[in-house]
Amino acid sequence: MNAQPTHRVPLRLAIGLGLIGALGPSAVDMYLSSLPQIAREYQSSFASVQLTLTFFLLAMGAGQLIFGPIVDAYGRRRPLLAGLLLFTLCSLGAAWAPTLETLIALRFVQGLGSALTLVVIMSMVRDVSEGVAATKLFALLMTIEGVAPIFAPALGGIIDTHYGWRAVMLVLAGFGLAVLGNSWLSLPETLAPSQREPLRLGAACRTYLTIARDPHFLRPTLAVAAVFFFLFAYIGGATLVYQQTYGLSPQAFGMLFGVTGVAILIGAMSAGKLVSRLGLSRLSLIGVSCMAGGSAIALVSSVTLLGLPGIVAGMAVALFGLGIAESTLMSLVMSSQKRALGSTAALLGAFQLSISASATPLSALALTYGPVAWAALLLASALLTCLLTTISLPRGAGQTYDLTGH
Repeated sequence: MNAQPTHRVPLRLAIGLGLIGALGPSAVDMYLSSLPQIAREYQSSFASVQLTLTFFLLAMGAGQLIFGPIVDAYGRRRPLLAGLLLFTLCSLGAAWAPTLETLIALRFVQGLGSALTLVVIMSMVRDVSEGVAATKLFALLMTIEGVAPIFAPALGGIIDTHYGWRAVMLVLAGFGLAVLGNSWLSLPETLAPSQREPLRLGAACRTYLTIARDPHFLRPTLAVAAVFFFLFAYIGGATLVYQQTYGLSPQAFGMLFGVTGVAILIGAMSAGKLVSRLGLSRLSLIGVSCMAGGSAIALVSSVTLLGLPGIVAGMAVALFGLGIAESTLMSLVMSSQKRALGSTAALLGAFQLSISASATPLSALALTYGPVAWAALLLASALLTCLLTTISLPRGAGQTYDLTGH
């Protein structure tokens, strides 16, 4: 079956894509509470152990540049299954990593597997939908993927408390295997042979350059990258702040981190419901404004008696806005192009994840000065997101919109 863009997408397809998209967040969120334990086992610093996250994100970003032309040339289904298999095998290997260096290397290759799957699902969304329908599908995917930040940290904390961090990697391998089986059975090919682009290195580079030069692509892509920078700056610092500064156990951290993840889910669901009524521009601005406002609450709380409850409340508001902004901005990026959608998705992923990968070492650096500096970094990145979003929105298209052509 080769799908055509439509306004109605089968729920089974959307759920299948959402499960694939949940792999990457799960590979990040499920082991966050284990970072201090990994540091103790390998007798390494917290900053060194954070490299397992940094290299995973770098691989997810850079890998998409490699895989974008591949999925445009060979279709979506076979590369998808290959990426899922690679993710699963590396998760198994990580469970028995004898050294920190081996774990970092396996996480890098695991990130390459995730990169391949991300390129495919982003491309498949545009294969089967466009315009408002694409935004609604992106929001639905984020809703499904939003379950991962809710349950993965709590599940990871429980597993880590009772069985150790290596068991967390085994659970990730099991999840990858389950998603691989579901994709094999239920996800069709969505790119017809007549729509495929021949795989040529020179042509691929020229395609990337053409897309990157398009301001309708570049501006919202930088805004998406800023959104992800904010997210990973929060993820990279929350483990240390919640567990060491405020004394939470790994299990309690997982539960609390999951509760804040509910906000992303609610934001994504709200975007899907409100985009037709409010329009792209207004909804995007609402999202990034919530990010800035919530970050300000967290910063104020870190220097006052509000403490942890205030930080959690502020981050819930910010992550609600993030759920809105990510859905709308991603739709805007992917709808800027009509062909080479795999390359478009790859370039988007390379920008957002390569830039956001710097958030984890920067959050570690900020935390050497305490949680206040970390909260200030979050606020600064939220304000930058507001600026980039404002300049990326189409002029005069803020009420309702058709993203099929700018």
